[in-house]
Amino acid sequence: MPRKSGIGHEALLKRKAEEKLDSYRRKIHMKTQAEEKAAEQFRLRLKHKQDEVKLEGDLRRSQRACQQLDTQKNIQVPREAWYWLGLEEETEEEEEKEEDEDEYKSEDLSVLEKLQILTSYLREEHLYCIWCGTAYEDKEDLSSNCPGPTSADHD
Repeated sequence: MPRKSGIGHEALLKRKAEEKLDSYRRKIHMKTQAEEKAAEQFRLRLKHKQDEVKLEGDLRRSQRACQQLDTQKNIQVPREAWYWLGLEEETEEEEEKEEDEDEYKSEDLSVLEKLQILTSYLREEHLYCIWCGTAYEDKEDLSSNCPGPTSADHD
C-alpha cells in the first residue's frame, strides 16, 4: 500500500534529516575542539612543570657552586642565606626573630628570580658560569667566551 503524504513531504523529511546531520556534525566539531584545547592545556602545564623542575635544578647547582667558590675564598657566611644550599631552612627562624633589613626576603623571590640573582653574583664575584661549568680568568675572558647569563644563551 503506497504511503499517502502531501506534496513537499519528501523535501521536508530530507531537510529535517540534513538539519539533524548538521547538528550532529557541529556537536562532533565542538567536542573535537574541546578535546584539542584540553590536550594543548595539558601540554602547556606539563612543559611549565618541566621548566620549573629544570629551574629548581639549576638553582640547586648554582647554590652548590656558590658555596664551594665562596668557601675557596674563605667566605664563611653567604651574602644571603639562600645563596648556599640547605642554609635557608636553618636561618629562617633567626630571621623571624630579628628586624629584617635585607633588600629582599627569600620567600618573596621566585625560583627564576633567585637563579638570576645568584647567576649574577657568581659571574661578578667568581667569574663563574653555571651553564659553561667554567671559572674564567677575568671579566674579558668571561664576556668573550661565555654565550651569556642565561640557560637559553647556552642552547
